[in-house]
Amino acid sequence: MSAKVSILVPIYNVSQFIERCAVSLFEQTFQDIEYIFVNDCTPDDSIDVLNKVIARYPNRQSQIKIINHTENKGIAFVRNNGIQNAKGIFIISVDGDDYIDENMVELMYSKALQANADIVVCDFLLEWENVTKHAIQNIGNSKEDFLKLVLSFNTSVGLCNKMFKREIYIDHNIKAIDGCNMGEDFMICSQLVYYSNKIAKIDSPLYHYIQTNNTSYTKNITKKSIKSVVEILNHLTLFFEEKTDYNSYREFLLKGKLRKKIEFFMFSNSNDWKFISSVFRETDEVDDLSFLSFNEKNVNFFIEKKYYFLLKIYKNIYYKLFNLIQKLKGR
Repeated sequence: MSAKVSILVPIYNVSQFIERCAVSLFEQTFQDIEYIFVNDCTPDDSIDVLNKVIARYPNRQSQIKIINHTENKGIAFVRNNGIQNAKGIFIISVDGDDYIDENMVELMYSKALQANADIVVCDFLLEWENVTKHAIQNIGNSKEDFLKLVLSFNTSVGLCNKMFKREIYIDHNIKAIDGCNMGEDFMICSQLVYYSNKIAKIDSPLYHYIQTNNTSYTKNITKKSIKSVVEILNHLTLFFEEKTDYNSYREFLLKGKLRKKIEFFMFSNSNDWKFISSVFRETDEVDDLSFLSFNEKNVNFFIEKKYYFLLKIYKNIYYKLFNLIQKLKGR
């Protein structure tokens, strides 16, 4: 008999974190869980640490599957492999350097039944070494609202604080693009929301998103990462162009592309700026910039005017102020 919930965990360079993660999963108050750990040929001792934790939970061992890759495939392939092997009614993704509250699965599953929802989301905590910030997952008032928020990056687009009905993945063949290892969660989330019927939310922060592991999958922005996000956004545009309600979402896709282009300029090496300036030219159509933050508006001004030297100065000042604020906050 299939489990009610499958939890998918990618394993790559998380040896310092996987014990806390695994304990939080095996200590869940909800019992009917399938655990799938996908080892993407991690170069550290993450699997050894995980196996030691598993040995402490004999009652969970029959529920655990470890999939070992013979070579490093990247997070997109890992997510696809986990989804392909999952048998639960619902799927939750948990990154190996994060952890969850002991009642997260129980609360989310109960909420799904109570609301007859295809997707359940919750708030989450961003955790630095000495500081924790409560992040609110905004879903709007309808599925359409939520999708517009996701496409324009006005809410969290990650998979990890969300539970999705597995049949949506299967019925619509939703999967990441192999090789596109940054932004893959955004594409998957957008399509799952599009095909869902109802979304429910738990207002409590049940997921703990660790901000201090710089060696896991999604912490670095490089030219390769930028190309990955560009391919994903272009793929998603084609996905929506084939839909009869494309015009309802086109504006929000453009806003999302503009926001990402600004992010690329802000957080990439200046050697890549020529390439970045050539992508998402269609964002020139965006006239109303009120959705942008103060910082995003400033960066966009320098981009539009091609004041790249001034942008370098602005970035330098921004980073110095940002680092100073983090020190004052104790992060």
